[in-house]
Amino acid sequence: MRVSWGGDAEETVQVALRGEDPAVVGHVRRLTDLAGVGLTVVAPDQPMPHCVVALRHVAGTYGAPAERLEVRVDAGRLAEMPDGAAVPGAVDLPGDSGVLLDLLVATAVRHRARTVGVVGAHGGAGASVLAAALARVSVAGGAATALVDLDPAGGGLDVLLGIEHDPGKRWADLREEQGAFLPERLALALPDWHLVRVLSGDRRGGTGPVGLLARSTVRALGQGHDVVVLDLPRQVLAPGPAQELWLTWCPDVVVVGRDGVRGKAALVAAAPALARTRAHLVVRGDDAGELAEAAGMTLVARMRDERALPAGIEHGVAPGDQRRGHLVATARVLLERLGLGA
Repeated sequence: MRVSWGGDAEETVQVALRGEDPAVVGHVRRLTDLAGVGLTVVAPDQPMPHCVVALRHVAGTYGAPAERLEVRVDAGRLAEMPDGAAVPGAVDLPGDSGVLLDLLVATAVRHRARTVGVVGAHGGAGASVLAAALARVSVAGGAATALVDLDPAGGGLDVLLGIEHDPGKRWADLREEQGAFLPERLALALPDWHLVRVLSGDRRGGTGPVGLLARSTVRALGQGHDVVVLDLPRQVLAPGPAQELWLTWCPDVVVVGRDGVRGKAALVAAAPALARTRAHLVVRGDDAGELAEAAGMTLVARMRDERALPAGIEHGVAPGDQRRGHLVATARVLLERLGLGA
């Protein structure tokens, strides 16, 4: 389906504006320039081309501001987006400039990344360590990769990676910004960990896992990277908004569990929530096959503990530094399993 107001042209453009008011055209062009998308201006008596986003200036409509724009978005493009998009029927300029900019970035720029979630079936399973190793192996294979910490508490992933003092923006900094997150600008603002762009919380806290901030930033990273690895909060394993959002966003979820009575119970409890995804089970311990059968999940790898890693992290050893260890070997198995290799 192509969006138009009566147009029959074959060419598809990113954004088309029907109108001739110089102030309105100039305002919209500044927004499209910021979003990095092209703008085609169409006279009121000319047909609209096929486009991803169609805008129409409706100055003079009874009761509407002079700078009101009607908005239409291509349904096919909306279907490509991981979380869909809330499309307003109209926006008023200049007051809704931020809304329009966010919509332009969300819809006119394609989402290109494979997004993989990593979650622990219970606390202490080692999901964050494995998520970091997977991101590091991914970028080593040639894929532009981002790693996102969705723990609302904060103060975790950046310390685990040893980058808590490195320059770059964290969730608390992004909370203070206004407007849309532009893919390239956001990526360049984040800390660089072995070429992985990392978005983490710090001592000021993390992010709410279902808020607009989390959705907008993960979406922008997905537009600017080949692979996005999400260190998911355990809220996704319980019914609620976090589960609805992120298990829809991540078609592939890596589940990390441990053997033992507690580990088995946690995996069995998590199984119904993960039924909508392609769940890839990694078990730390010897009873991996039994646990996978009990949970009804596909076992990808049995990961042995690296006894020196916890102490090493305290002294600056980051996940993936021990390239011949079990952690990196498991990450490579996952990379191949998920089809993320170069």
